[in-house]
Amino acid sequence: MRFNDVIRFSFKAMMSRKRRTFLTLLGIFLGVLTLTAVISFAEGYGLAIKRMFKGSSLRLIYVISRGSVIFDDADIDKIERMDGVEAVFPMIQMPMEITMFGKSEKYTVLGVDPEYVSDVFPDIAIKYGDWPASSNEEAAVLGYRLAERLSDGEPYILLGMNVKAEIPLVGLTVRPRVVGVIEPYGTSIMTDVDNTVIVPLGYALRIYQKIYNKKAYYGLSVIVEDVNLVESVVDQLREEYGIGKEVMIVAMKDMQKQLDQVVNMSVLVLGAIAAMTIVVASIGIMNAMYTAVTERVRIIGVMRAMGASKGDIGLSFLFEAVLMSSVAIILGMLLGYGGALGITSLFFRPEEVGPHRQVFMITPTLSPGYALLIAGSTLLVTILGALPPAMKAAQLEPAKALRFE
Repeated sequence: MRFNDVIRFSFKAMMSRKRRTFLTLLGIFLGVLTLTAVISFAEGYGLAIKRMFKGSSLRLIYVISRGSVIFDDADIDKIERMDGVEAVFPMIQMPMEITMFGKSEKYTVLGVDPEYVSDVFPDIAIKYGDWPASSNEEAAVLGYRLAERLSDGEPYILLGMNVKAEIPLVGLTVRPRVVGVIEPYGTSIMTDVDNTVIVPLGYALRIYQKIYNKKAYYGLSVIVEDVNLVESVVDQLREEYGIGKEVMIVAMKDMQKQLDQVVNMSVLVLGAIAAMTIVVASIGIMNAMYTAVTERVRIIGVMRAMGASKGDIGLSFLFEAVLMSSVAIILGMLLGYGGALGITSLFFRPEEVGPHRQVFMITPTLSPGYALLIAGSTLLVTILGALPPAMKAAQLEPAKALRFE
């Protein structure tokens, strides 16, 4: 038999039993639809989570004390001399009471070196004003939401004014000049930027030392020269400070990798659960094809008597199953993805969170890799389900098949 004849025979066989074909196709279709919808939603949710929890630059490493260890200037000098390290500076965060126009609220004051602010907060930008000119300038850059509240919705009027920041418990008051207002940013791994006051690191250190009367820090930020050197620097830090409970070393590159792994694992786990519907559908295919073999015994005998080989017979049954599966895959993937979009738009309302006040909106996504995985696994399961009946049909003896009643 020519391949065209195999296709024609398989198609006519399907059309001759339309109800059974429809029910078999329906089982595959529902399995593909469920699998596509679940994976599309899971992948879209994972991407939304990664956008929301965008961390710092991949060349940034945090060295944080979790016990009695306290870092000082000697530790900073020691780390700066390590191979691959570009800069080291203390992590300075201080709770203060901010007062302006008679309004007072408690916020966090964060000290950051202006040169490395984009490493601590990727994609951060100034909406009004500019960044401080130097690390020692007595200046402040306000988060957008904070500036809005202090100015009754007109943040730009704060530029050039002095903000009163005080810590009542120690009686310390400072009055940095507002030089900039940050564009809406949202929450980073370190702080809620929109409700934070960022001051130059040198100025923050002077305030910090006045409060605590010592140069001691519970956290250091390490900037690596190149992303590819992160592992080497982490190894040096672990060798210096150990891997015990006293010091925690957090590399943003590793955190991003772990987040990717968690997202991919969730997609695969949910997909594996949904894939059980495909396995159930394969049992339906096997049952339907065994029934088809029984019904077509005499036809098989005629085809063998006319010169069709065992391979031709087996191939015709396999192709019939593959044809049904292909139709179900196309329809199931299209409607599954469309269904995921529809359900998401109905039940998951967008909200502003994360860096740049991004809208946390789950948009179902089906990457080419997962699409190929769904189609390929469904075809494989279909072939495995149809293979035993196809082999049985191919093994029928022509003489016995012709006498079958």
